[in-house]
Amino acid sequence: MTKLVYIGGYGHSGSTLLEYLLAASPDVIACGEVVSVLRDRSRKSKCTCRRSIRDCPVWGPIFAVPETLDGMSHAELSQALAAHDGGAHAVLVDSSKTAWRSIDVPFRLARELGQDFQLVHLVRDPRAVSWSTVKKAERRGDRSIVAARAASTAAGWWIANLACELFGAFYRDRYLRVRYEDLARAPRETMGALFDKVLPGSAWPADEIGRSDTRHQLYGNRMRAGKLSLGDVREDAGWHRDMPGGVRGFVSLLTAPLRWRYGYA
Repeated sequence: MTKLVYIGGYGHSGSTLLEYLLAASPDVIACGEVVSVLRDRSRKSKCTCRRSIRDCPVWGPIFAVPETLDGMSHAELSQALAAHDGGAHAVLVDSSKTAWRSIDVPFRLARELGQDFQLVHLVRDPRAVSWSTVKKAERRGDRSIVAARAASTAAGWWIANLACELFGAFYRDRYLRVRYEDLARAPRETMGALFDKVLPGSAWPADEIGRSDTRHQLYGNRMRAGKLSLGDVREDAGWHRDMPGGVRGFVSLLTAPLRWRYGYA
């Protein structure tokens, strides 16, 4: 049975990068934001494996009969992908996160898959997350939109991360937490420690990043279609310089004390 690793947390937190790095191993197959396939299935025609969706070995069988996705839930689609893989890979990754409509998905998958499921809780400073969602509106001078989006992002950040925390309370042995900042600043060390927990006894092949043909991400950050090396991994810290003090203070207030819990003073 292929183990399903689910990346939880809020969007704009580096899940595509984490998934890309996990897929450096030929034992890991990356499927991107699976939930988006159900919402926007007609928007993509090509997979990151550079094949058309119909010719992709992962998505081809799913899309061969369009009605297959009708009425299918997110959890059911993730299970179908793992079942289709049939143990060909040790791990299959779903990077859909746990915001809003996907809050309960890890719990459902944990009940269905047992020890063949693991949640990786990815956390990022909420001020950085918020800036990535409001910076375009800020540059246009849309102050009311900035405030509304910042508040909405803060609420979503709370909900997504508390959902992961709750999962960890119920399934401690199937829960791992990773900070984006640690991943970006020290990728070799962070991925080495994470990979040893996801696949005990296996070493993370840092030198193989971008070389495997195991990335089949239809949705996610646009970096999924590029080619990275370990030297390309850098923290996106522009918010420190560009985020206006008022917006930063507003988000800081809305996200304390959970922000402190994760070490973001």
